[in-house]
Amino acid sequence: MRKKTPRAICLDILNRIEKADLHPDRLLTDSFKRYRHLTSLDRSFLTELTYGVIRWRGKLDWVIRHFSKIPFEKIESETLHILRLGLYQILFLSRTPSSAAVNESVELAKRIRGKGGAGFVNAVLRSSIRQKDEIRYPEMDEDPALHISVVQSHPLWLVQRWVREMGVEETIKICTFNNRISPLTIRTNTLKMKRKDLIERLREKGLKPFSTTFSEEGIVLQDSPPTSELPFFKEGFYIIQDEASQLVTSILGPKPGERILDACAAPGGKTTHMAQQMGNRGEIYALDLNQGKIAPIEEISQRLGIKIVKAIKGDAAKSLPIPQGLEFDRILADVPCSGFGTLRKNPDLKWRKGERDIKRLSELQLSILSNLSAYVKEGGALIYSTCTVFHEENEDVVEKFLEEHPEFKLDRMDHVASAFTADGKSEGIHSLIQDGYFKTFPPKDEMDGFFVARMKRFRDWKN
Repeated sequence: MRKKTPRAICLDILNRIEKADLHPDRLLTDSFKRYRHLTSLDRSFLTELTYGVIRWRGKLDWVIRHFSKIPFEKIESETLHILRLGLYQILFLSRTPSSAAVNESVELAKRIRGKGGAGFVNAVLRSSIRQKDEIRYPEMDEDPALHISVVQSHPLWLVQRWVREMGVEETIKICTFNNRISPLTIRTNTLKMKRKDLIERLREKGLKPFSTTFSEEGIVLQDSPPTSELPFFKEGFYIIQDEASQLVTSILGPKPGERILDACAAPGGKTTHMAQQMGNRGEIYALDLNQGKIAPIEEISQRLGIKIVKAIKGDAAKSLPIPQGLEFDRILADVPCSGFGTLRKNPDLKWRKGERDIKRLSELQLSILSNLSAYVKEGGALIYSTCTVFHEENEDVVEKFLEEHPEFKLDRMDHVASAFTADGKSEGIHSLIQDGYFKTFPPKDEMDGFFVARMKRFRDWKN
């Protein structure tokens, strides 16, 4: 039986993403486990193909429309994925011979759609090779938003919004940044090892680790191998987590001995970071709506040597499955959001989420925040966090919540900012706090776009 090639596996992944709304990284990890014959180069190529096709889908589709004699909307889904896969190699992978890209794509089409499908794929791809220099994109002068949308491969509605809010130049910077491959960032598990010692051990393995700018536990790995090949992972010396995400827990400020709720806990990065900063002393309830995500939180806690996490299934927008009268010193509401601050790592979100989702999610976010507020101790803290850059999901939600809950006040985080240093750097995170909110924005801050509001509960105004 013929072993599946990286291109064939990539096609399977693209089809599954389309049908089941699954995350590419998860599907890649599953593929690495399933197809043991893949070499390290094969895995890297498969990863490049998968994320490249997803990242540049908008531009690829424009070119397909240009060369296809069949109306774009009538091209069958799987055939379209084959075209995108072949065209990505032709336009973006200079080391891959165009002939190999065409031949493999035609072979895939033949197996799935017969001679007719193979002939169509062959015609479109060969035309794109012959006439690559003749492809015409929308003119910047005529329609800047459409030009950026196609050339930088972002949805038109999103580009139009950013052009209105920030102008053409800033929009180009953002889209360009989103299309870069993100370096891998990890968080040292200081329960087992100091950051400087982990950096040294990673260097001994031939990797290129560097300390993050703001997080005292973060390490950036330049030119890292696939995550499945990283050393010391099973030993629990670190966890993969973006620097902005690491800073959320530091703003929460967990203390040893406290009782804390992580209300939307999966996949467990912030939960375990809390336990780490608490010195593994206290009590953390890790809540998630999806039963299938409970076991992974428990597994990651075990790998990191954390013993104070209790993972439970529950809806953060409804009555919590905890003992009656139980209150928390701190609650983190790291709510479901559109995720548009993470497009560099999650390019699939560009095509899966739209403007309607922003309104729907903002309503859910407010309901979660309102529900959780009842479980905060007097004098306790409620932290609201998203990984998106839209005010409807960020400032608007917090301001609405504060209007409806006068027992809570916005903590402007001045004292939090002054407590931060980055390996002796004096500036701390002051530059990331605007109008009392913690905000990171790509590409300005060279990390994911996050928003955090810290609110404190005072004596109930009704009493």
